[in-house]
Amino acid sequence: MAVCWPAEVLKIINQLLEKQHQVGHTNQGGIVINIHEKGSLHVDHVDNQNFYGDAYTKPKKTPKEVDASTTERFSKDTPLSDLFRKTRHEELRKVIASWRPYLISDDTTVDALAMTHFEFDKKRIYSNRVYYDLLDLDAVGALQVSLSQLAYYLADHSNLSSSYTALYQQLKHYRQECQ
Repeated sequence: MAVCWPAEVLKIINQLLEKQHQVGHTNQGGIVINIHEKGSLHVDHVDNQNFYGDAYTKPKKTPKEVDASTTERFSKDTPLSDLFRKTRHEELRKVIASWRPYLISDDTTVDALAMTHFEFDKKRIYSNRVYYDLLDLDAVGALQVSLSQLAYYLADHSNLSSSYTALYQQLKHYRQECQ
């Protein structure tokens, strides 16, 4: 059913709708307003339109830039292998072994699974290769922590980036490419 109203009535209806959402009504739908006078507006059918008034409080946003140094999750002695399932440690050992030629001051006497810090020679290896290696392990279910925790670990235990946020965004980006 279409109803034709003058512009003054439309103004009153709009004011009514604005007031209605401020008194606790959150769902207003199924309204059809057709006005066919000169200078008037035509509004089509609206489904499930939500109005939010002063009673609605937005949750506070977390800061975009969070440094890993202020939100340390792992001790400096935590090996990378602690983030991965024990059933996948041999695969992780192979990945770390492939990184060793690109590590600065690598102590070859330390077992790959016991390594706690990874300082890469960025002139010889790109960060994305490291990300792909880790995400390949994640794809087979080897990672036993969340991607954000992996980013925290890498921010503290590698020279890939000191920014947790940058690492996390890169890992998410490369994870989407791998899928």
